[in-house]
Amino acid sequence: MYKKTKNLTGKSAEAINKNKDFNFKERFGTIPKSIMKFKKSDDLMSLIDWDNSELGKVEGDAKPRGKGYASTIRYSIYNPNQALFILDYYTKPDYLILDPFMGRATRPVVSLFLGREYIGFDTSSKTVELNRKILEGKFPEAKYKLYKNDGTEMEKLKSKSEFADTIFTCPPYYNLEKYSGEEGDLSRLSYDDYNKKMDTFFGNCRRLLKTSDYDKLKFYPLIITVGSVRKGKLGLVDMDFIFQELARKHEFILYDKLFTENITPGAGFTFRRNYSYGYVTKNYETTLVFIKI
Repeated sequence: MYKKTKNLTGKSAEAINKNKDFNFKERFGTIPKSIMKFKKSDDLMSLIDWDNSELGKVEGDAKPRGKGYASTIRYSIYNPNQALFILDYYTKPDYLILDPFMGRATRPVVSLFLGREYIGFDTSSKTVELNRKILEGKFPEAKYKLYKNDGTEMEKLKSKSEFADTIFTCPPYYNLEKYSGEEGDLSRLSYDDYNKKMDTFFGNCRRLLKTSDYDKLKFYPLIITVGSVRKGKLGLVDMDFIFQELARKHEFILYDKLFTENITPGAGFTFRRNYSYGYVTKNYETTLVFIKI
């Protein structure tokens, strides 16, 4: 379990960013492995203002996640401890982090906390506004840009190439959660239209991401956290498989893969249904790490 969250100050961030002569257990809490579990720590949850943040309530024309118990579940948040590990492990302090699907505060806040530069996109004007408010309050000196823009197109960066040191994001899991409904919102698209937009996304990532050099140990990763969605009698939609196929089409190399065990608050309500249909509760996400060489 990754527990490197002591003293959320500039000094501790500096210590986290040291790249030489560090103790793995002290820095990461364990030896980083393919399957990990990240408990949401109070200090990092506080850092992203989750207990009282308006970001947790941004819905606009968003729809409930389902019926019964599912209709009461708060919209998901990217685990800040998981983001801290990923950014600490795969990126360097001077890296520019590009996040095409910014969402609710986690990756912007943790990126700036660790001394990275940050560019984020989101289709929801309210989400962009509230993220900006949080960052202005916590990191007035930091370098960042936030755009209300389609994260698959990233038109604001259409003239750029070999630009980002890292692309780190988590797109909507198809229509599992329906968000604002504003132009470019992937969660309102059909399965086929969603995949077409993600094809565009990978093409733009190919252009915008810097080229890695394996022999010189210079790595500029494309990091995407994905999940799975059940479609009843149509079965399980595995985003891991679909995204790997799209990435391969655009000549990305799958370089690493991290499985994260998630807390599933609905498991106690759905296990009987799952058993009757013959499948288990899905309690993991997959983070895919691609590079281009």
